[in-house]
Amino acid sequence: MGYSRSTIILVWYWWKQFFPTKKDLKRLIGHFTMWQNFEWKVKRSNKTTLHLVCLMDNCTWKLRAVRRDEGTYFQVRSFVSEHTCSLEEIHRRHRQASAVIFGEVVAPRLQQQDG
Repeated sequence: MGYSRSTIILVWYWWKQFFPTKKDLKRLIGHFTMWQNFEWKVKRSNKTTLHLVCLMDNCTWKLRAVRRDEGTYFQVRSFVSEHTCSLEEIHRRHRQASAVIFGEVVAPRLQQQDG
């Protein structure tokens, strides 16, 4: 599976970046996964760690972030952006798409149509 330009940009953006809270990081990932049509599951999440993996068990996609000692900031420490699961297996239910994420994705498109 090749990398799109947007995926490469996001890899560079996420790698070693700081996010104000774990919630902010999960929201960004929710946008990305909704746009890329795949789902993830939480492998581990606590006050200091967020470890996400692809919903498909044998896929290599994963993201791991840790809270920095300085406070609430989370930093992406590892990110494997390539999916090794087949396209047929990738779920398109968008289980991470909360009403907020859905609204943030759809609203600009509706505004463009009205404009």
